[in-house]
Amino acid sequence: MPFTLRDLLALPAVQGARPELAGHQGGLDERVVRWVHTSEIQDIAPLLKGGEALLTTGLGLVALPPEAHRAYAAALARVGLAALLLELGRSFPTAPPALLDEAARVGLPVVLLHGVVPFIEVTEAAHAAILEQEVTALREVAEQRNRLLQAMAESPGVVGLVGACSQLSGQPAGLVTADGELVAGSAVQEPGDGVDVLVGGRVWGRLTLHGPAGPRTRATAEAAGPLLALEVQRSPSGTSSRRLSAAQLLTDLMTGRYATTGDLASRALGVGFVVRPGHSVVGCVVRSRSSRSTLPGWLQTVQERAARHLPAAMVAERDGHVLLAAAVPRAGTRRALAALTADLNTRLGAMGGVLVCAGPLVDDVPALAGSLQSALDTSDLAVRMATASDLVLSEDVALYQLLLTVVDDAALERFTLAQLGPLLQHDARTGAGLVMTLDTLFVAGMSKSRAADMLGIRRQTLYGRVERMSQLLGGVDLEQREVRTALDLALLCWRLRLNGGRAGADAGTAQR
Repeated sequence: MPFTLRDLLALPAVQGARPELAGHQGGLDERVVRWVHTSEIQDIAPLLKGGEALLTTGLGLVALPPEAHRAYAAALARVGLAALLLELGRSFPTAPPALLDEAARVGLPVVLLHGVVPFIEVTEAAHAAILEQEVTALREVAEQRNRLLQAMAESPGVVGLVGACSQLSGQPAGLVTADGELVAGSAVQEPGDGVDVLVGGRVWGRLTLHGPAGPRTRATAEAAGPLLALEVQRSPSGTSSRRLSAAQLLTDLMTGRYATTGDLASRALGVGFVVRPGHSVVGCVVRSRSSRSTLPGWLQTVQERAARHLPAAMVAERDGHVLLAAAVPRAGTRRALAALTADLNTRLGAMGGVLVCAGPLVDDVPALAGSLQSALDTSDLAVRMATASDLVLSEDVALYQLLLTVVDDAALERFTLAQLGPLLQHDARTGAGLVMTLDTLFVAGMSKSRAADMLGIRRQTLYGRVERMSQLLGGVDLEQREVRTALDLALLCWRLRLNGGRAGADAGTAQR
């Protein structure tokens, strides 16, 4: 923590002189005091470097006109003096009005000391405090540098190092080149501590920690500057694309090729994947609905639209599909993913459109592997079921997953035939589509008018089909809960056994 004007005024030696702030008011915590100097000469400004607090009795100003007092204050302000401490009683019983007026105009704090105090006591106390804080700051920088070196061993490269800076400082970090290109981390949200990255004696870029300034952020930034310069020189090509780094992270996550979970978290921060409060992480799969669509044709679109709709996203290609890791609001996951899905299909409709499937929400990046695998399983099941929806969450097909997990195919087939056998046989002979009709009736919540609209038939036609289904099933009452539950489960099994993709759904529609 820098030694400030407030710290100086709080010293017992200064308090004993009954200090009064005059001239420029405010800024006690922003005025950093680099050193405390004493002088009685009028032309002291050229001998100062800025950041000093100047102790004086004003002896060099005695008998000078007001214009000289104004020039004295203006010159001190120009060199960046932290504050002027004027002891009253020896040279001036009261502060010169012209000096105070000019100090207020140029933003120079003037502290009037109403009691006599040996200046040596003030300088000794102030210099001891300044040196102690500097030593503490150096120790903090050394500690942060050691931590960053350890992080570099686990997650080498610019992206991993920027992510480690974010973890150590507790604030989002961003590395920007001198041309303004964001290389790693997050885009600037608010000003904060930072450091220039010097490569070959020139400013290559700047690391900024976005948030309130403090000892930890300053130490982290100072420690990171030389290390980032080293990483840039070691792997200049590795600084060109956050997207490539994010894709590699997802690939490593799915294949288990990472050292520790801390490595994953650091790399995620390094590519700007920051999970804000009130948000969770979800793994998604984006796959083409058309076998004629080629992945390079829409991979970039997924990257661009995800960046627009989601607070944070990472995208990678794997086995002909796109893996998408996203930070989403816990209370609006489906809404956020639905907006992205609609946008993707608006732009990729001519290429066959896409199906987006999502796994369960998880708390952090290391847990993404499970969510992504669930998204892959969900997408396979959604294709098998020939779902008409463009967005499918794992919770939407949880019952199907349960059936596949606890019951083998033979048992599913036996159950399906036991419940729907007569309808399936009738459809096979006549093409009446009774199974599809029953399925639509259940989807419509047993509303015959709604089911008829969904099927595109008259209600009288639907009534006849319902009566025929009841007869074929032995006179069962479709309004009875137990009957409906068994038939609904059988319909689930029937969908699982179709295995015909979109063609199967289209065939069923044709039968209607």
